[in-house]
Amino acid sequence: MAARPKRTARRKVLTGAAASLGAMLLPESWASAAELSVPTWDAVPRCAPSSVDRAGQGPFFIHNDERDDDLDLFRQDIRGRYDPKAQPGTEMQLHLRVLAAGTSDANCRNQPLPNVEIYVWHCDAQGYYSGFGAEGEQKPDEPYRFRPNQDDLVNNARFCRGAGVTDANGVVSFRSIFPGWYNGRDIHVHVMVLKRNSHARPRSWFRGGDHLYTTQLYFDPALIARVHKAAEPYLSRTHHRAWPGIILGDERGSSGLRMRAEFGHGVVTAQMQLLLDPSQSRV
Repeated sequence: MAARPKRTARRKVLTGAAASLGAMLLPESWASAAELSVPTWDAVPRCAPSSVDRAGQGPFFIHNDERDDDLDLFRQDIRGRYDPKAQPGTEMQLHLRVLAAGTSDANCRNQPLPNVEIYVWHCDAQGYYSGFGAEGEQKPDEPYRFRPNQDDLVNNARFCRGAGVTDANGVVSFRSIFPGWYNGRDIHVHVMVLKRNSHARPRSWFRGGDHLYTTQLYFDPALIARVHKAAEPYLSRTHHRAWPGIILGDERGSSGLRMRAEFGHGVVTAQMQLLLDPSQSRV
């Protein structure tokens, strides 16, 4: 794949007709900001700031500016897989909305947070992350032993990872693949919120500066079971002895945040609203 200047590509995407990434893939209706007390499926207490779960960022985050020899991460379609010969997996349409917790009136009304960057990344249908390790180094069926690690950013594959900028309603949307699993973690999707025009850092965790919020999101176990038992490449891996525990979404130190998700017509539609502490959401 030919290299292209990422700053130029990124500026083109964000100032053109596709500046609102949700215009191509629309979420179901959200409660209006005036009505919102954060619906129960969000699992975030009313008027309370969200907290970063102890699982945190994880080792496999990639910022858009880290390398110049790969594609621009600011895109809506992030479908792909490690093994081109494998079944592609089930499409997942993922919609995220970011809100700033209200503190200015007695009703504690929460306001959409526009013009912030949302990065998402997760493993593909067989449990592989893109971008890290030499061929064959990732072994999803075996417990993860920190190989590859966060410094092994050795290839330019970028499936199941991308970024977008929130629109006026605080929303970004992605077309991805429902995650598979790798041994040692419950099934999850990573989310990071950064200030607009953020910059890459050395291979280390984001804290302060551009960084606003990091979490990991989970799914209802019954939904995971339905998706994974409906098609390959998930189905054959449901017979692995680790699979029943990995789908529970109850691992120690998790955020406890389960997305609102439905599975129908061969597509998973998932939504989540994230409520940020206003002291950390001034952009």
